[in-house]
Amino acid sequence: MRILFISHYDNLYGANRALLSLILGLKSSGKHEPLLVIPAEGEMTAQLSEAGVEYFICGITQWQAIYREPLSFAVKKNKRVKQIDAELSILYDHFKGKNIDLIHSNSSVIGTGAMLAEKLGCRHVWHIREFAREHYGMRYFYPQETVDRYYNAADKLILISDALKEHYDKLYPSADTVRIYDGVDASNNYNMEEETGGSDIHPCTFIYTGYLFPKKRQMDVLKAALMLKNEGVSGFKLILAGSGDEKYKKKLEQFIVSNKLTEAELKGFVEDVPALLKSCDVGMIASEYEGFGLVTVEYMLNRMPVIGYKSGATPEIVKDGETGMLYESVEGLKEAMKRLMKDTALRESMGEAGYKRALSCFTASANAKAVQALFDEMEKES
Repeated sequence: MRILFISHYDNLYGANRALLSLILGLKSSGKHEPLLVIPAEGEMTAQLSEAGVEYFICGITQWQAIYREPLSFAVKKNKRVKQIDAELSILYDHFKGKNIDLIHSNSSVIGTGAMLAEKLGCRHVWHIREFAREHYGMRYFYPQETVDRYYNAADKLILISDALKEHYDKLYPSADTVRIYDGVDASNNYNMEEETGGSDIHPCTFIYTGYLFPKKRQMDVLKAALMLKNEGVSGFKLILAGSGDEKYKKKLEQFIVSNKLTEAELKGFVEDVPALLKSCDVGMIASEYEGFGLVTVEYMLNRMPVIGYKSGATPEIVKDGETGMLYESVEGLKEAMKRLMKDTALRESMGEAGYKRALSCFTASANAKAVQALFDEMEKES
């Protein structure tokens, strides 16, 4: 099959890293021919060119966005719908007559793939990676009946967690859904030095990487760190890595300064995340309605225990008491941090268990194989 993949951004963040692994896997297998639509050239297109994968540069406007205020959203809606129509026309003119068998949309925030598949008369698969409305507060620019029609008409909805699958099964009961976990390249791992357990507080570096956004709950992590400090706990460091919402970032900065929380650092965007993770001891994921959490798996592949908020897909990845600790309040988060500071043997055992679980369940190669198997099945059915 000739499979046209569509991505709405050009950086190698989580969704595109997973997509790149899938495309390169398909290319090397020789079973299907992958092509990609992407807004701009960059690191991803460079790797595709090296592998001999064809790509086409075209803007891909989101068909949903963050809803803040009715008037501004209405203005944004009119502009975005016109942009989508123009991009759809460009894509149709370019790909008509090129025998595209299947279109793969790499996120629920874009509807262009569904619309193009309808115009070209080919099949469509949607890779759903997020709780768009619940997590980001997004709303569609199109009528709900139009949105429902496209989701229910898709040949397959791939959901990256059971939490997402359950959610979409309720929203679109006529849709054909399948859960395939996302995966991370397992090559970036390291061997932890031998540590011994004990009852005293030990030095510990906590790391939380991800987009700075209220539903990511970085503020809760800072509050828990402040509670530790106020209890007289010392010897720990907290790193928040990632760029994001500027207004929210300023709130985080103000909290750190006003509370003299010198233990915390906003590191901003980090180019070499694997190198940063190697210097840390405990990974954190505080998101509400996390669709999957590639960073959670990256922590585990670095043999770190994970402290995670009990929401979304995080409980599917982090096994409470085995590969990390789940919490439901800031107090619970603080207690989890304190426990892992006290018991280095527990940190080591959880980290090792998490590493084994990640290799078993959440690798990029396993994800690519599962999606390729789905494509193979769909080709047999056609």
